[in-house]
Amino acid sequence: MTRMVMLATAGSLSLALVTPLSSAAHAATTNAPGANAASASADAAAGDRRCKPRLFYKIHRLSPRNFFVPRTRFIDGPGGSMTASVEREAEVLAYVETASERERSVTTDDLVRSLRRAGVPHLEQRHMVLTGHSYTREVSKGMYGNMWYRVFGYRIGWSSWSVLGTCRRIKVASGIANVPARVEGWRYWETKHPQYKGRQLSPR
Repeated sequence: MTRMVMLATAGSLSLALVTPLSSAAHAATTNAPGANAASASADAAAGDRRCKPRLFYKIHRLSPRNFFVPRTRFIDGPGGSMTASVEREAEVLAYVETASERERSVTTDDLVRSLRRAGVPHLEQRHMVLTGHSYTREVSKGMYGNMWYRVFGYRIGWSSWSVLGTCRRIKVASGIANVPARVEGWRYWETKHPQYKGRQLSPR
């Protein structure tokens, strides 16, 4: 009687849905020997959560970055037309910087694979520049044209987490990763003087 009163206070819909289950459960409890012990055991098991131990990554920051290919920087001018092409091999590798040397080792392969699953499918652990392509630009009058071949990519802030058997999550490492993408091409810009890394190379 007490159980029926409690269900009625929950509303007519709750009463209609739960009453048949309550009656069946009450009958099973009355007729089955040791049912109370089994019920207590089931409740304890439900409270004892278990998870499969695993390692996963979180992405905290993702900003575009250029990986410039060595010895592909060209300057022409003033004015005129400028054409450049890549006919050499170069390799751009992903690399990981951890926040502390004492932290657990994280491989670039594991990190890149996780980033692909997280929705950045064009990332890769290494990018080979084999032939590249030619690129032509008209340089503005009195200006110097600059070209530099690059591989597109990202600078990524990441952290890795371990899931224990108790479902508890523990942070095991964090840091920065520089990861190339599968896209490459020329960067072009103009300056008033020939310059390299902000320093003027020639007055004319």
